[in-house]
Amino acid sequence: MARPGERLEAELTPDICILPINGITRHFIRGHLQLPVDEQEFGPFVWSVWVELDELSMAEVARVWNDPNRAAVPPLQGRLANELPYEQPTRGLPVSVHTRDLGQVPLLMLSPGTHHSIAAEQRDGIAVHRAAELAGRVGLQ
Repeated sequence: MARPGERLEAELTPDICILPINGITRHFIRGHLQLPVDEQEFGPFVWSVWVELDELSMAEVARVWNDPNRAAVPPLQGRLANELPYEQPTRGLPVSVHTRDLGQVPLLMLSPGTHHSIAAEQRDGIAVHRAAELAGRVGLQ
């Protein structure tokens, strides 16, 4: 439960969330976790999700956020903060956060060695029918 005044200290934009809870400040950034689709005319299937970053990583995001050269920043490490509709839990999976050109949300890559079906889907791609299945699951949440 938030302490009195903590809600006033929280910051939420479409891309950033800074949330003080019980004296601890948590930092989140929105990114796109893309799954390649085997039929290129459809483009990738994209999960728009939140990633939790540590304070130093969030400070780096703030430093470069409006920099036209921010795509050159080395990837940051974070943890997936959303529970996606998979059999195995997704919250807490390690990801690298790749900042991109201004106007584009960061690209998220699951860390190598992650043993989860979403990591295999990101690495190997999915069929169009799987993309349709995932899209249908979103409405069930």
